[in-house]
Amino acid sequence: MFFSLGLAIAAGVIGAQWVLTLVLLRGDICPGQRGRIHGVFWYLVGGWLLVIPALPWAVLPFLVLGIFAFRAKTGKTRQVGPIPLLHLANGLGLLTLFMFLIQGQWLQNILILLQLPILGAAFSHCLLVKARSRLQAFHRILPVVGICVAMLMAVAGALVGYVSGAGEAEMLPILASLALLLTGVTFWIVHLFRQDAPKLVMLVPALSAVTGSSFLLNSLI
Repeated sequence: MFFSLGLAIAAGVIGAQWVLTLVLLRGDICPGQRGRIHGVFWYLVGGWLLVIPALPWAVLPFLVLGIFAFRAKTGKTRQVGPIPLLHLANGLGLLTLFMFLIQGQWLQNILILLQLPILGAAFSHCLLVKARSRLQAFHRILPVVGICVAMLMAVAGALVGYVSGAGEAEMLPILASLALLLTGVTFWIVHLFRQDAPKLVMLVPALSAVTGSSFLLNSLI
């Protein structure tokens, strides 16, 4: 059970780490925003710590990203920060994912590759709002990514049921997963229809629901 949850958390952490790296390197952000974004990397460090029991290779990005977050926090957070360490942490995160994929079943690998963008987008969106980011483009793009990948996740969920020959009892987790996925995406895109700023009170339940959906699907493989 924890292994299935660990996979979902790992996918979210890796995806969010890449998004925040893109924000730091390409985003038009002021020094104050850069410092706040450096600060939310500690949430990613905590995520890697949770993943280690399920994926032992995760200790590598955990250590390197922890050093990056510590140096950015104690150093001049208003400047660029130790970016080479961040690149190394991204590479080690990719290595951790690759070490699982070469051992996993094909259907489970498909699920993880889909969870990477949707959970990464949801997690990074929460962190950007936490950091009070003013990058409005990301607040629009990330939910759209979530909608697109959610449709593919729904197809993957149906494929899981078909391949596993799920009976009536086994269909319940699949239906629950799809319900959580729909709930999560609904919470996620509310601010787009209201045309107001995204809020953590909506994004955190969205992330939780999508993570729960991913966990249920992972546990069926």
